Amino acid sequence: MREKVGFRLTELNLADLKRVPVPLPSLSEQHHIVTYLDNLQAKIDALKQLQAETRAELDSLLPSILDKAFKGELV
Repeated sequence: MREKVGFRLTELNLADLKRVPVPLPSLSEQHHIVTYLDNLQAKIDALKQLQAETRAELDSLLPSILDKAFKGELV
Protein backbone atom coordinates (compact mmCIF):
# COMPACT_ATOMS: atom_id res chain seq x y z
CA MET A 1 0.00 0.00 0.00
CA ARG A 2 1.40 3.41 -0.95
CA GLU A 3 1.61 6.20 1.56
CA LYS A 4 -0.51 9.16 0.58
CA VAL A 5 1.35 12.44 0.90
CA GLY A 6 -0.57 15.68 0.85
CA PHE A 7 0.18 19.30 1.62
CA ARG A 8 -1.06 22.80 1.04
CA LEU A 9 1.10 25.04 -1.12
CA THR A 10 1.60 27.52 1.74
CA GLU A 11 3.18 24.73 3.79
CA LEU A 12 5.70 23.62 1.16
CA ASN A 13 9.35 24.32 1.93
CA LEU A 14 12.77 22.98 0.98
CA ALA A 15 13.02 20.72 4.02
CA ASP A 16 9.71 19.08 3.05
CA LEU A 17 10.87 18.60 -0.53
CA LYS A 18 14.11 16.95 0.60
CA ARG A 19 12.07 14.33 2.48
CA VAL A 20 9.90 13.39 -0.50
CA PRO A 21 11.20 10.16 -2.06
CA VAL A 22 11.74 10.40 -5.79
CA PRO A 23 12.13 6.99 -7.43
CA LEU A 24 14.63 6.89 -10.28
CA PRO A 25 15.39 4.11 -12.72
CA SER A 26 18.90 2.68 -12.68
CA LEU A 27 21.58 4.55 -14.61
CA SER A 28 21.62 1.88 -17.33
CA GLU A 29 17.83 2.16 -17.67
CA GLN A 30 18.14 5.95 -17.89
CA HIS A 31 20.69 5.54 -20.70
CA HIS A 32 18.34 3.10 -22.45
CA ILE A 33 15.47 5.60 -22.18
CA VAL A 34 17.63 8.43 -23.55
CA THR A 35 18.78 6.28 -26.47
CA TYR A 36 15.19 5.29 -27.23
CA LEU A 37 14.00 8.89 -27.11
CA ASP A 38 16.93 10.08 -29.26
CA ASN A 39 16.07 7.45 -31.89
CA LEU A 40 12.41 8.41 -31.72
CA GLN A 41 13.31 12.09 -32.17
CA ALA A 42 15.44 11.21 -35.21
CA LYS A 43 12.46 9.39 -36.74
CA ILE A 44 10.19 12.35 -36.00
CA ASP A 45 12.67 14.74 -37.60
CA ALA A 46 12.87 12.52 -40.71
CA LEU A 47 9.08 12.37 -40.96
CA LYS A 48 8.83 16.14 -40.59
CA GLN A 49 11.33 16.54 -43.43
CA LEU A 50 9.35 14.14 -45.64
CA GLN A 51 6.14 15.96 -44.79
CA ALA A 52 7.71 19.30 -45.71
CA GLU A 53 8.94 17.88 -49.02
CA THR A 54 5.52 16.40 -49.77
CA ARG A 55 3.82 19.68 -48.90
CA ALA A 56 6.17 21.53 -51.27
CA GLU A 57 5.41 19.05 -54.07
CA LEU A 58 1.66 19.38 -53.53
CA ASP A 59 1.90 23.15 -53.39
CA SER A 60 3.73 23.18 -56.72
CA LEU A 61 1.17 20.83 -58.33
CA LEU A 62 -1.94 22.67 -57.18
CA PRO A 63 -1.76 25.59 -59.65
CA SER A 64 -1.27 23.19 -62.56
CA ILE A 65 -4.21 21.02 -61.48
CA LEU A 66 -6.46 24.03 -61.00
CA ASP A 67 -5.47 25.40 -64.41
CA LYS A 68 -6.34 22.11 -66.10
CA ALA A 69 -9.59 21.84 -64.14
CA PHE A 70 -10.76 25.30 -65.23
CA LYS A 71 -9.82 24.50 -68.83
CA GLY A 72 -11.75 21.23 -68.66
CA GLU A 73 -8.61 19.20 -69.37
CA LEU A 74 -8.81 16.83 -66.41
CA VAL A 75 -9.58 13.29 -67.46
